[in-house]
Amino acid sequence: MKNTIIFTFLLGLCCTQNGIGQRFFIGANAALQSTWIFSSTDFDEGGLLNFESTIKSAYGFYTGYQLNAKFGMESGAIYSFQGQRYVTEGNSLANYKTNLEYLKIPLLFNYQTDPSKKFSIVSQIGFQFSVLLNAESSRAQVFGPYSPKLADVKDFYNSLPIELVLGLGVQMNFSKYAIRLLIRPDYSLTDIEKTDKKPGLRSPSSNFTFGLPQVGFHFKL
Repeated sequence: MKNTIIFTFLLGLCCTQNGIGQRFFIGANAALQSTWIFSSTDFDEGGLLNFESTIKSAYGFYTGYQLNAKFGMESGAIYSFQGQRYVTEGNSLANYKTNLEYLKIPLLFNYQTDPSKKFSIVSQIGFQFSVLLNAESSRAQVFGPYSPKLADVKDFYNSLPIELVLGLGVQMNFSKYAIRLLIRPDYSLTDIEKTDKKPGLRSPSSNFTFGLPQVGFHFKL
């Protein structure tokens, strides 16, 4: 009898651990993304200054924990290449670009429809902290004269903007892993430029990226 009780206890403990283990997941993601830098001051230039669509890449890893079958939490790290190309009307020599690189740390809340089915809908919402790694521009000191060469302008940008993150997509479920495709926009909630470095009348600037889509692959641990 005693041995039966011990065996039952150990079996239950093992099952509990396996159940908890299945709630953790870890994986990698990659995306081509449309990136923009928005500022109402730049928009006010009208046709004199146009924004070109700028496509760059992002890749990283993610890990998370399923609170239950449908709700979970997720974090990780994403190395993101961003920026903007500008076209100045009537003066092609004044066209310029800005290149930015960030290490993004997202904190996300996930929801998915029935994970027992082969396909489920996945949605995300949360925030991320973007650590500025590099910043280059072909416009000297960001707001100065134009140049055909890229110059280091990291001192003109904030080192840790905070961003809102949304995600919507589909996930293909397998017993031990999953593949998902997400449309994933993020938008800066804080000024990406240093206020004390730019002209007094210049409005706040925000990064905007849009994954086209973000592809993720993760294991259920």
